[in-house]
Amino acid sequence: MLASQKMKDCRAGTLAAQLGLELRGNPEQQIRGAAALDDASAGPEQLTFVGHPKVFAAGIASCARCLIALPEFVAAEGQTVIVSSQPRAHFAAALELLFPRQSAGPGIHPTAVVDPTAVIDPTAEIGPLVTIGAGVQVGAHSVLYPRVTVYHGVVIGARCVVHSGAVLGADGFGFERVGAAYRKVPQVGTVEIGDDVEIGANTCIDRATLGVTVIGEGTKLDNMVHIAHNCKIGRHVLIAAQTGLAGGVAVGDYAIVGGQVGVGDKARIESGAIIGSGAGILTSKIVRAGEPVWGTPARPLRQYLGQLATLARLAKRRGTP
Repeated sequence: MLASQKMKDCRAGTLAAQLGLELRGNPEQQIRGAAALDDASAGPEQLTFVGHPKVFAAGIASCARCLIALPEFVAAEGQTVIVSSQPRAHFAAALELLFPRQSAGPGIHPTAVVDPTAVIDPTAEIGPLVTIGAGVQVGAHSVLYPRVTVYHGVVIGARCVVHSGAVLGADGFGFERVGAAYRKVPQVGTVEIGDDVEIGANTCIDRATLGVTVIGEGTKLDNMVHIAHNCKIGRHVLIAAQTGLAGGVAVGDYAIVGGQVGVGDKARIESGAIIGSGAGILTSKIVRAGEPVWGTPARPLRQYLGQLATLARLAKRRGTP
């Protein structure tokens, strides 16, 4: 499977040129590692980044001699700066250069169980103990890590990454009460995963009752996310860990959903909307783009904070802690 290789030694001037960025300082500064800005053990040959004026002081105090930093950052004596308007993004690009991943080993691991009707692109990599059902399609250069399960009829696009333990295409949670018991509603739809999607460990994406559960291109799902039947997730959406979407939820392009968010049936999250961690979205609620929403039930952040302040004042008046 894919794995990080030993880090490449690199000089600051070479790295800046590869990133297409301006260099201030010593182009011969050696880089043999990378560290967080607040890492007290960072050494002089490690790379870090300064992404906000609030941490300029920490950048100046850092033992790292090479920093990717905003244009207005004034380095300490002896520090070399790679100038960037997006330091975090360029730091990520630098990590890819400094810690190159092994190229994918196309093929199917001998312990994987793949239905003979599945169509696996010859450039894809199927890891140990992966299970792929009938009629599945896996696109070019996609990687399925160990113990992924892909049920019948699921379509996975190109350059996707599916981490260990993910389950794609299990039955949606559909039951109808008949008399004194619940009868299962057959889940006969499927799941379609767009290109360049990353799916975290132990995430579950349920098949549609009818039709398709859709994950749009470029979307990133964290670990332990649950996407229920018939959800439509747009392009380049970010959903953090332990979030659950009930059936029929629609999420627009470039929306951001924090961790441990609960979204009720048929709610709609507009393109570009932001939902804070732990929020609760009621059934059929529409979350508008613009100001982030927070709390349960979710409401605009300013309103949520105002209500918290009001509660705090009331508690103070009553003498409660």
